[in-house]
Amino acid sequence: MDTSDNKPKTIATIDINLVVPKISKNEWMQESLQDHLQCVLCGTALEFKHKTDFIAQTVSEDAHCPSCQVRNRQTSHRLQ
Repeated sequence: MDTSDNKPKTIATIDINLVVPKISKNEWMQESLQDHLQCVLCGTALEFKHKTDFIAQTVSEDAHCPSCQVRNRQTSHRLQ
């Protein structure tokens, strides 16, 4: 029977020097807007379609790229 300590042993260590870029709030907002309004594949402006269902109190949003024909997202939001 093995009576040795069952402590985990370190096999290897890796030192990583990550430099976090300093970005202003304005630059971050601009980048977020571009990510929301442009296609992630080709960079073309997305086309949005909205359908409102007043009985269920929801708005369905469908975004697709007219250039590469990719549907990027389809979301549903509740009306307040």
